[in-house]
Amino acid sequence: MSKLIEAVRGGRADDVVTIVNGMTAAERRGELPALKALCKEFRDARMTAQLRAASPALLVAGVACQSGAAAVASWLTASDWECVWVAEKRLVPMLEERPAEWLAELAHRITDRRPSTDIRYHLLEAIVQAARCRMPVTDASVHAWIRDIYGNGWNTDSIAERLRQSPHLTSMVAGLFTAGGTGQALNSGHSNKDNPWLLALARLTAEGTLDRATVLEGCLGRLLRGGTAVDQRVFHRLLLDLELTAEEHAGHTADWLALAADALQPVAVHAQSVLADLALAGVLPTHDLADMTRAVLVRPEKNLVRAQLKLLDKVVARDTATADELLPAAAHAFAHEDTEAQERALKLIERYGTKLTDATSREAVLASAVPIAPGLSARVIKAVGAGPEETPQAAYEDTLPPVPSPVRLAPPPTSVVETAEETGALLASTGFLPVADFERTLDGLVRWAHDDRAALLEALQPVVATRWWSRTYRAPLPDDSVVTGFAHSPLDFTAQLALDLVLTSLHQRVAPATTQAQVDSGGANAGCLPDGPCRARFWEIAHRLLSDPQPFLLSTPTWDNGLLEPGELTDRLETYQRLGARVGECDFAQALLRVRTTDPVAAETAAARAAALGTPEGQQLADWLRTGGLTVTGLHRTVQNETTPIVWSGEIIAFQDLPHAFRELGSPAVGAHYRCHCGAAAAIQQTHWPALLPEHPELIALRLIQHVLHCAQYEEKDPDVCSVLPLLALSPGVSGPAMSLVVAGGLGVQRQEDRLAAVDALLLLAAQEKLDSSALAADLGALMLIGVVTPSRLADSLGTAASTGAYRTVWTVLRDALPPLLSKNLSPAESRGLGELLTVAAECAERTGARGEMSGLDPVADRRGTSRLVSQARRLRAALAGT
Repeated sequence: MSKLIEAVRGGRADDVVTIVNGMTAAERRGELPALKALCKEFRDARMTAQLRAASPALLVAGVACQSGAAAVASWLTASDWECVWVAEKRLVPMLEERPAEWLAELAHRITDRRPSTDIRYHLLEAIVQAARCRMPVTDASVHAWIRDIYGNGWNTDSIAERLRQSPHLTSMVAGLFTAGGTGQALNSGHSNKDNPWLLALARLTAEGTLDRATVLEGCLGRLLRGGTAVDQRVFHRLLLDLELTAEEHAGHTADWLALAADALQPVAVHAQSVLADLALAGVLPTHDLADMTRAVLVRPEKNLVRAQLKLLDKVVARDTATADELLPAAAHAFAHEDTEAQERALKLIERYGTKLTDATSREAVLASAVPIAPGLSARVIKAVGAGPEETPQAAYEDTLPPVPSPVRLAPPPTSVVETAEETGALLASTGFLPVADFERTLDGLVRWAHDDRAALLEALQPVVATRWWSRTYRAPLPDDSVVTGFAHSPLDFTAQLALDLVLTSLHQRVAPATTQAQVDSGGANAGCLPDGPCRARFWEIAHRLLSDPQPFLLSTPTWDNGLLEPGELTDRLETYQRLGARVGECDFAQALLRVRTTDPVAAETAAARAAALGTPEGQQLADWLRTGGLTVTGLHRTVQNETTPIVWSGEIIAFQDLPHAFRELGSPAVGAHYRCHCGAAAAIQQTHWPALLPEHPELIALRLIQHVLHCAQYEEKDPDVCSVLPLLALSPGVSGPAMSLVVAGGLGVQRQEDRLAAVDALLLLAAQEKLDSSALAADLGALMLIGVVTPSRLADSLGTAASTGAYRTVWTVLRDALPPLLSKNLSPAESRGLGELLTVAAECAERTGARGEMSGLDPVADRRGTSRLVSQARRLRAALAGT
């Protein structure tokens, strides 16, 4: 061990200086490896008093033995030095011996680090002074300066005094407004109002130590630049602490206009207030006020929009000559989502519309009124003195989403490589697997396992290597433990898990006896949800791969909605007969449930061919097609205890000829708001359920009702509880009472993402003319009365649906859903959110030109006061009366 290392280990910093002064440059370089090793040793070891004492000596030795400025900068700015102040008094004399150019480079190297770098500002200041260069103003140097100014004193007086003594005050203060993250640094541990940093800066600005114009422009520039909410709040507070004069406000009109348009809400409110004072004082040009109005009225904040319209009212009242510029700008509020803002803008135009003298301004106001409700638009036309012929109103029609056409599945994978690639892609997917991709890949695995099992296993090796059940996985499971990942996970049996099950069977990681037992169990533990048939089918596929591989699957659909063409199923049965292949019971049952029966010609043609096969499956298919399959599902809606809607079904006989796992779908079932305790709610993430019964979505919806309604009524939130609803809405089958009730519940569930899925289902049903709006209204009214669906959440859902252009659809629902609530004497708690729902109804009535009366509306509208419930009831009544 060298003398230098001994001195470092002993923490003798003075001895270190003496030793390195007597060494040559080469000898110093020779000590670097040992010093770096010692640095790593100190970093990895637990900090002790001995190491803490040795740290300054190591810092000094490293600086002395390094020759390059970059290396010294890295050594100085390492994050693990202790007691740095002990080393500083030895470092400064040592560094002052270096050339000025080298010291300047060192200063820049240090300040080019990240802002979080632990830079000793006193040391940096000494380096800059020795180099006789300017202090580099970077994010790192500004943050180091802030930390140094804070020091041990966190009050305004001590910070102000430290600022006065700072030799680089002007440049560092300028850096506060340009460096990133300085707002967070200045905000450390203080509220903005009592922030000692901000108060000290304002004090120095007031006394002239800091240039007022520079600080003002710096604040405005930082606010205009944007940034985090913390940054904006800090510099906004500093701006307020400067207490600007009216002249200073007027001198930065362009900045205030930009902040009112785009800044964070508190900053925008301040900018709006400044501009309002200027406008009322006659200092703000009218065209600037108009520009400001157009910018503010597109912001979502209601308080800003309403305040702007109030300002326009005052300005135009003072000088009606400004109407030509300001009223067209005010008309932009017609496009705002806040109906109160729309009403205020309308009243403003009604009040001053006759003061418009310019034809262009008049036309601009009329053009802004075109997209709004016909009733409101007529008021605008009347206010500006235009005849109805100048702005003709077309009959309202809903804009509904396009209904996607069914897409035929692509042919099966043509090679084992393609099959392996598609399998890997589906397994790597974190979202829902499309039915078409899943079914095509599943069929490809079955086909190639039958045709060339060895080649398929080889192609699947990269895919299998990372699966949890693989023998090559980092901690492989014993063979008898693999099955527990499938047999005892019924609630999360996703499409990805189904593919895993098939792959484990291919690789013989499950035993034939195990798979057969699972098939025989008929989808045990499925609960009340339709997952049992799906799982039984997958277990059967896995079992057949172990015992008697199928040439292909009979149940692979023809279309991506799950439908299977009858002629195609007959072709497959013919191929099975020719190959002598045994038909899988679950596979064939799923094929029957998917086969299309709605085309009588195609069904009879396929039935004749199937019967001619002379096989039991052929005859069963023929009988199924000729009787229409599940033609009668027997679903009924009723009301229990006079208020609670329920949907129930009797036993469906057609299911009795299917395997045990499928018979549950034909058993009597009830859909109501009572919580099911089967524990299967977590499985409501299966997007392949609609493809289980593509012609009968009602049977799937029936089994979802209690889970969806539970998520509307209680705090527990099952994820993606409504994700399957849009797929059910697109099913080719007929929708009925079960679909109506499950959509009604979905519109009021807790999670917004689920509500949006229910909105999609509603719009898709309407686009296909499958929506029974009267039934949906009855369900919504009943669910709101028993407290399952709240008016506020329903208002959010239906408002979203209406805003897509479906105002008439939403109105037909609300027209019948609202009277039961309005006619009941609701308590304040029960009526919470009803005002928002009436807002949606009024908007829909105005836009569609609906007329008539609504039961229970008049007593609410005739109440005293101006609450949202009362004001919107009056608005709806006026819209229905056409006034």
